[in-house]
Amino acid sequence: MTWFGCVALILAATLSWQGPDQLIFVSSRDGNPEIYVVNDDATGLKRLTNDPAEDIRPTWSPDGTKIAFVTDRDGNQEIYLVNADGSAPWNLSASEAFEDYPCWSGDGRHLAFASDRDGNSEVYICHSDGSGTLNISRNESWDSLPTWSPVANLIAYVTERDQNQEIIVCLPDGLRPVNVTNHEAWDGDPRFSPDGKFLAFRTHRDGNIAVYLYDLATGALTNLSQNWVWNEEADWSPDGAKLAYASSPVGNREIIVADLTSGTTTDITNNEANDWAPKWSPDGKKIAFLSDRDGGVRLYVMKAAGSEVREVSAGEVMDNSHAWRPRPPRHPTAPSLEGGG
Repeated sequence: MTWFGCVALILAATLSWQGPDQLIFVSSRDGNPEIYVVNDDATGLKRLTNDPAEDIRPTWSPDGTKIAFVTDRDGNQEIYLVNADGSAPWNLSASEAFEDYPCWSGDGRHLAFASDRDGNSEVYICHSDGSGTLNISRNESWDSLPTWSPVANLIAYVTERDQNQEIIVCLPDGLRPVNVTNHEAWDGDPRFSPDGKFLAFRTHRDGNIAVYLYDLATGALTNLSQNWVWNEEADWSPDGAKLAYASSPVGNREIIVADLTSGTTTDITNNEANDWAPKWSPDGKKIAFLSDRDGGVRLYVMKAAGSEVREVSAGEVMDNSHAWRPRPPRHPTAPSLEGGG
């Protein structure tokens, strides 16, 4: 390949993303829970799975080419993978046990999930081809709900090994587990920051359900929500500067954005209906969320400041099943110039 050809290839890949972004969600509109995809401008609605069984909890691979999801199409609950267009579904976990809550490693080479294949709920990892399954929690208690740090070599999961629900952070092989919450109250819903330096989680330690931050380097804890009402699981903005979560300051559920730099919180929905489950778009310019403002649970997209609200699901969806498709890398590795002429 010539030098000009290399430059053209890199430029084309860099500028190829034209949008719109896509979202997956789960809906029972066709009789049973299935996975759908839609553009964030409400066009291109497509059903991705088509099976009499339940297909739930979809999650994109980091490169946006595959989707992991949970299904009972083989008679028990398993983890399946499917291409982004819905083609070639296959059984990743291939077990007679109950499996749930798949999540991808940041490089897309592994998945973590929960399974009771060893007699109780444990956290496992495997390669993205299904091989190399390893029990990383290895405890007689209930362990589940894993989440992988997007950049660091860490996994967080929820456990009941100390007679109450706590959060464990460990290496991917399960070594060096640390109870990062270490409190007699309920703790759950861990979410790593995009840079892997912080863990957002929910806790009952102050009497309400609050959103806290844990500094993985220092162990420092910060009460982010700073209120006395019910607060729901948080979602990080792509730059790690903000967190969005649902809260109930006046009785209904509103979406709050907390700015970590200024320390301010803003109600960006300010609607009489219930609005919850915010998810930031890959570029941080939009937020997808659920609302009952038009009857039933529907999926909406708005600007990150709360304007230009639009329903995109064209019907009802299942609670908290939506996720943005990651954008492809904008700067691919340059082709080798060796042998070009």
